[in-house]
Amino acid sequence: MVSSSCTDEVTFNVSASKLWKGAVCEPHILYPKLLPDFFSKAERIGEGVGAINIFYFAPAANMPLGSLNKNKIEVFDDATYTFKNTAIEGGLIGVLLKSLTYESVFVASGADSCIAKIKMEYETLGDKDLTEEELKPIRDGSIGVLKAVEGYLLANPDVYA
Repeated sequence: MVSSSCTDEVTFNVSASKLWKGAVCEPHILYPKLLPDFFSKAERIGEGVGAINIFYFAPAANMPLGSLNKNKIEVFDDATYTFKNTAIEGGLIGVLLKSLTYESVFVASGADSCIAKIKMEYETLGDKDLTEEELKPIRDGSIGVLKAVEGYLLANPDVYA
């Protein structure tokens, strides 16, 4: 097993507060609505730290039919817009990874803009690290859903106002 991590910083043209509300507080509502080809449905069991988000993949996600990704929320801080969850079932767990933790912090960079600082920590099943080719869809996917939320918020400026 190899433990590793990767980080990304991405600028968004919406406030940290709006991105937080859409991407972290209501992903179970927005993700299937905005990306129905990738998420057939989603649900949240519980609230805040300890809650479980379950995302069911649609065919375009290129996951086995009926696949899901179940994550437990470890950090949910409205004051600092810090979110951290750990994959507990599905997705790449048991396929390529033993564990995967995702952390995002949304930092205001203007009245209507923010920077998302995204960190993924993972442990592989095998004795080698993930290749860039294996990491790319994971990184692009996490950024892609945030970009979809950004697009929705820009098209609907009164949402989460």
